Amino acid sequence: MPQIIDTPVDVELSADGDPRAFIWNRFEHTVIGQPQAVFKRTRWWENEGTPTRIDTELWRLDASRGGEEQHRYDLRRGTDGSWTLALDWG
Repeated sequence: MPQIIDTPVDVELSADGDPRAFIWNRFEHTVIGQPQAVFKRTRWWENEGTPTRIDTELWRLDASRGGEEQHRYDLRRGTDGSWTLALDWG
């Protein structure tokens, strides 16, 4: 079962624009392998009634802090370019 984190994080991007590392709780987590972009449809009709953004950009990735065991995470990019660590899949 994933753990909801919903914490702002700083993300370092590769030249292609994919996440390659993020800082969470003062520690750098390095992305392992290829992150996968996932777009989740928002329920815009339940909030303001007019869509300002139809899809939410999520990145599912595996990352490790130092030599520790890797975890699977979901990072969410906001419309303003900010990043949020949404889920820790363990």
